Amino acid sequence: MSEIKPLEEEDHEDDLKVFAIMTALVGIFALALWGLYYLVFSVLLGKPLVTLFSTVGNILESTLGNLPEIGQIAVLFLMMSGILGIRFLLEDEDDINIYKMLIILLWAAALVAFIGLWEYSAFNPIPASVIIGISFILFIAPPFVFGILKGLCYLSELIIADSCHNPFK
Repeated sequence: MSEIKPLEEEDHEDDLKVFAIMTALVGIFALALWGLYYLVFSVLLGKPLVTLFSTVGNILESTLGNLPEIGQIAVLFLMMSGILGIRFLLEDEDDINIYKMLIILLWAAALVAFIGLWEYSAFNPIPASVIIGISFILFIAPPFVFGILKGLCYLSELIIADSCHNPFK
């Protein structure tokens, strides 16, 4: 006969920490979306970013828009696999973790930007090409942002190594 064990108390403190972190991330994404909107539509008088986003969105609409939906989904998943596949070129464990975090953050930002701007466009007209352009640029950004970060780290190591070098030895 099996023995009945008392229910173990669950650690609700860990659940609250996870909930607090997730809530903070949602707040950070909302602030980032607000800042992106402010940057694009209020600060830039000539609106070159709006032109860039609109151009990218128009290109995507005119090329991928002609494919059937299953073709669009196939192209999306092929791009995702390419972006995720760059991870296999990395050898350092820290680089892999940084790249994973960049993918998570930028793809979440792309989704939040797409949904948020799409809902905002119901009240204030925003061209769909701008929304698609912003989302696509955030979607393909992880390899480029990772390359920029690695380049900045390399330059900072060079600067620190040169400043620590004593020429009078």
